[in-house]
Amino acid sequence: MEENLTISNYCASFIDLLGQQAALQGQNLMPILKTKEDEKKFLHTVKNSVGAIETLQKQVEIFRKSISTSSLSTPLSPNDKILYDEMKKVKAKQQRWSDGLVFYSSLTDTTEKCPMNAVFEIFLLSGTMCFIGLANKQPIRGAIEISWGVELHENELYGAVVANSYKLESKIAQYPRIVVGEQTINYLNAYLKKPENTPDKLFSYNRNLAQICLSMTAIDQDGYYIIDYLGKTFTESVTHSHSQELYKKAYSYIYEQYEIHKNNKNSKLALRYTWLKGYFHQHKVLHNFPTQTPTSSK
Repeated sequence: MEENLTISNYCASFIDLLGQQAALQGQNLMPILKTKEDEKKFLHTVKNSVGAIETLQKQVEIFRKSISTSSLSTPLSPNDKILYDEMKKVKAKQQRWSDGLVFYSSLTDTTEKCPMNAVFEIFLLSGTMCFIGLANKQPIRGAIEISWGVELHENELYGAVVANSYKLESKIAQYPRIVVGEQTINYLNAYLKKPENTPDKLFSYNRNLAQICLSMTAIDQDGYYIIDYLGKTFTESVTHSHSQELYKKAYSYIYEQYEIHKNNKNSKLALRYTWLKGYFHQHKVLHNFPTQTPTSSK
C-alpha cells in the first residue's frame, strides 16, 4: 500500500436497486435467439434488469445537475464571496457498484473547506432517489454512514465506511427507505453543540447545512433514523411542487405491492409495505393526498 494515500473520515451513502435478483432469476448463458419472439423475450429480461440500472444512473445525473445548495442567511462581503465560491465547489463523488451506487465525500477540513456541502448533497440525492424510485416502480433502499475510508483510485472508495454503510443498507434498511447511521447523526449534532453566533462564516455555513440535514431526518418505527423525504423540510428544500404528483404515484405503487404480498401470504414483505404505507399516511395532509384508497395502476 502506498504511504502517500490519504486516509480520513468519509460520509457515504450506499444505494441498492431492489428487485434485481427476481429480474434475473433463471438466467444463465446467453440464449440462442432463433426467432423474433425469442429476441423480444430476452430483451424484455434485459430491460427489466440492466435497463432499470441504466435508468437509475441517468436519473441521478439529471438530478445532480439540477441541485442547488443552500446559502448563508446573512449577506457576504466581496472578500467573503471568494471563500463562499470555494466552499460550494465541494461536491459528493459517485461510485457505480453493480446494481447500485455509492455517493461519498471526505470530511477532512484540511482539504475540504466545507465538508457539509457534500453531506447535504448526499442527503438530497439519497432521499430524492428513494422517493422517485417508488414513483417509477423501481424501488431502492440505502444507508448513510460515516467511518474512515481511502480512495485507492479516483472514484474508488474503500475502507470501513463502505463496509458500514453497506451493512446498514443490507441488514437494517430492509425495505425502500434511507437509513441514517449513528455516526452520521453524531457528526451533524456536533456542529450544533458549538455557539451559533460565531464570527466564522465558514463554520456558520457548515452549521446551517448540518441543521438542515438533521431536520430532514425522522425516527422510524424500529428506532432507526431515516431520510424524511416526505417531511416539510425536504419538500420545501428539494421536491417543491413536484411532491404531490410523486406522492400520488409512489403511494399507488406501495398499495399495489402491499396487496400483492398480502394475497401471496408473504408476511415479511407485506409488513414492510405496511410500514411504508403508514409513513405515507402520516404525511398525506402536507402533500394534499385524498383519504380514499388509490386504484392500483396498470
